[in-house]
Amino acid sequence: MVGRGQAYTLEGVLAAILVVTATVYGLQAIDTRAWEDETQADTQALQSRASDVLSLAGNSGALRDAVTCYQQGRTINGDRAEPRSTFENMLNTSFDSQANQYNLYFSYYNGTDTEERLVSGNPEGSNTRAPSTAATASTTVTLTDSTNRTTGDRCGEIPVTVSDDPSFYIEENADSSLYNVVEVRLVVW
Repeated sequence: MVGRGQAYTLEGVLAAILVVTATVYGLQAIDTRAWEDETQADTQALQSRASDVLSLAGNSGALRDAVTCYQQGRTINGDRAEPRSTFENMLNTSFDSQANQYNLYFSYYNGTDTEERLVSGNPEGSNTRAPSTAATASTTVTLTDSTNRTTGDRCGEIPVTVSDDPSFYIEENADSSLYNVVEVRLVVW
């Protein structure tokens, strides 16, 4: 009886070794780069779209309007109900309608240090932390003392400049006509 049990145990151990060896050998024969290349290509495509959106918005003035429109309680979100600003429509067309998620950050000098704000409104319970495969694009928006504020759902221009509005969230950086420089960073996944 004892010899028979030892034979079964030895047979089981040898079978397990054979299965593990065959699996390792089989995995060495398979090229896994196809899956890695697809993820990398998706990330590059997202990075290109994010960069294009920021470039178009910057050239059209929609990005400046978004920077001067943001305030506590008024997030920049392309997935919100109508009416939306021009920049929010760009985000909606490029990312929200494609089921992509994104975070939008504004960074600027606040007198002593650089401050960064997450300004995109994410639905409650959604993950605001981007995965490692996220694509990032950034650009800068220069605000001068004569840049008009924008407000409302469509970020319409009002006859108040950023330097005349004490409730504007960005502090003036210098005593020159340059008010501040804002880095806009878009992280998409």
